[in-house]
Formats: sequence, C-alpha cells, structure tokens
Amino acid sequence: MSLYEVLTSASSHADAARAMLHRTTVEGMLRGAVWTQKVDGGWVRPSRVGPVQARALESCLAWHPGLFRQMARTTAGICLRFATDGTEVALSVRLDDEPSGTADVLAPLDKGRRRPHDGFSAICDGRVLGCVMPQTLSRPLPWMDDEEGPGIGIVSFVLEHHSFRGAGTMAIPGLGARHEVCLWLPCLRGCEIRDLWVDGTYVEPLPERPHLLVMGDSIGQGFCADDPLLAWPSLLAAHLSLELVNQSIGGQVFQPSVLMGDSLDEVSIVAIELGNNYRHEACTVAEVTRDVRAYLREVARAYPDSLVVVITPTGYDEEAWPVHPRSCAREVPAIVRAAARKLGMQVIDGMRLIERGDVVLADGEHPSAAGHAQMAARLAVALAGGAK
Repeated sequence: MSLYEVLTSASSHADAARAMLHRTTVEGMLRGAVWTQKVDGGWVRPSRVGPVQARALESCLAWHPGLFRQMARTTAGICLRFATDGTEVALSVRLDDEPSGTADVLAPLDKGRRRPHDGFSAICDGRVLGCVMPQTLSRPLPWMDDEEGPGIGIVSFVLEHHSFRGAGTMAIPGLGARHEVCLWLPCLRGCEIRDLWVDGTYVEPLPERPHLLVMGDSIGQGFCADDPLLAWPSLLAAHLSLELVNQSIGGQVFQPSVLMGDSLDEVSIVAIELGNNYRHEACTVAEVTRDVRAYLREVARAYPDSLVVVITPTGYDEEAWPVHPRSCAREVPAIVRAAARKLGMQVIDGMRLIERGDVVLADGEHPSAAGHAQMAARLAVALAGGAK
C-alpha cells in the first residue's frame, strides 16, 4: 500500500497504517516565504512578498494592479527543505486556480489543449523526483473534518525504492537511510498547505542558508519552465548553495514602491531581471530613467552589504513579439546599465544569457526549460568571473 493509498483509504488496514506514520506541520521547513497567513483548520498560505509589498503591487502606482495581485499570490521560489528517514513523503494541499493572466500568456502554446505548465517538484539527495500536480479528492479524507474534504489534494513522492517491500507493507520505522529533501511549491499558482507525512520516524528542518533574492518579471517567476525546480532562479540558487527568495512578478517593470517594507536578512546576492515588459506598452525615456534610478537606489539602500547583479533585458523574437510603436524599449538596456554602474552594481548583458530559437525560447520571449537552464548556467559563470 503506497503512502497516498494509506492517506486516502477509509479501510481498517489504512487506519492501522496511518497510526505508524509521522505527521508534522510545515512552517518550520518553509524556505523562500517572507510571510505566512494562518487559515482556518491549520492551513498555511505562504507568501513570497510581505504585506506592504502586496499593497504596493495592488496600488495605483503599479502598471497592472489586477495582474500583479494575481502573480503575487503565486508561490514561486517557495519550498520545504527537510531531512527524514522515510521512503515516501506526502503533502496535503489546496491549490489555487490558474491566474487568468497566466492562462492568457500560456494558452497559445497549447493550441487548444490546456496544460498546467506547473506543479510540485522535489529533489532528494540531489536526485530529481519529477513534477506532479496534486491528486484532488472529491470526498473528505478519513483524518480530516467532513467540511474540509472537497478541493483538498495530496502530493506524494517516493524517496527510496525497496525491492523487498511487498504489497501492503510499510518501511520498518527507524531503519531507513537519512534523506535530504527539497519540495518546491508551484511557481505559477498559489496554494495553501497543511500536513507533511512520511513513513519514517522523523522529519526535521534543514539549516537555513544565506539568501539569493531575485526581483524580476515572468521570466524570473518561471513562466514556460513547466517545473518550479527548473526555473532559472531555482537552478542558480542550487548552484550557489543559497536559499532562494523569488519576488519576480509576471508583467512587472522597475516599480520603486514595491521595495517598501522591511528588507530581508542575510542576503548574499540580489539579482534584478527587469525591463523586458517596457517593450509591450507606451513609455518614455524620462519616466523609465526616473523609475530605474529610484528602484536601484532603493535596492542599494536596503542591501548595502549584498552583491547586486542587474540583468539587462533578455533576447526575444521580434517578429513574434513586436515592440510597441511608442515604447522606448530600445533605450532601456542603456538606461539600466548606466544607472546600475553609477551605483557600483554588477551588470550582466541579458542578450547573452538566452539564445534565440525554438529550443531555448518556448514562445519567442519566455525561455523553455532548456532556456532557463542556459540562463542559470551563464549567470553562474558571469558571477564567478565578475563579468560586467
């Protein structure tokens, strides 16, 4: 009997098996969440932006408050990091609907047959376990209140296979190997989470590490990676052995007001990937220059001891994504480069991070999984070499 079957079955055998499981709450293991909301019934909604930032994203100072409100609720860059002696792990979740703004961007890729382009992903001891969507239940779970049943899902992963385990058997508690697990929450949707279950004797949070803070747009959020683990910020954080806080918001530009609120502690690197969205709307050199300078000055003030890396706009297919006729997009790279260098920030040419072509650009603008991997690898080289 799998862990999923144990959790969802109402049989007496499942009742006995559940009594042997280790069950814990998730909050001590959350990484990448700067704020958590407690919801009735013990559910937790993790957020990658704080309350002050959320209000700024929804304010009249934002380019698209409605869109930004949707994107801010997604859990990009948030994960659970823990160690366990179990061989299977399961998480109870309540998944948000796909934001309409996300659906609008991704629908052309699917040609009428919609795919989620997202999910929960896990890595165990350096081994990738895959990306899955929750198995949503239409009836109450045996161990939950009746009113909580509909809409609840279970996400489960096998950490370790044992050929000698027959059907209906459990791992012997206390005899499993220690595994280090990182379980990523979706990057294009939000969710509430509650219980973490393992078929072992313990679950313990892994030590926290210094942070990589990413502030970007839909590319940084993970659009078209199709797996939160494969978005370039997640890959770069893993390469640098840093905890990721991903505050990238689909559709975002340099919005100084979003930097209001408390700054994060122990930020080793700040990576700023903005400017692409100026191509899509009317804007002037004067207003973009003002916002870029104010934004970067605020980052310098908030993170004086961090390495700040500014990525100029990335490559795209201009035939598929023509520039708005009243946009100053062609001047944006120079504006960003000048403002960043004046503050002593490292500048990386975004046009060199992603090549053009169907393999690395899923839709002519957003990188595919291969493009995200290419971007992360080239950023890692640039950071190691101090390229400007």
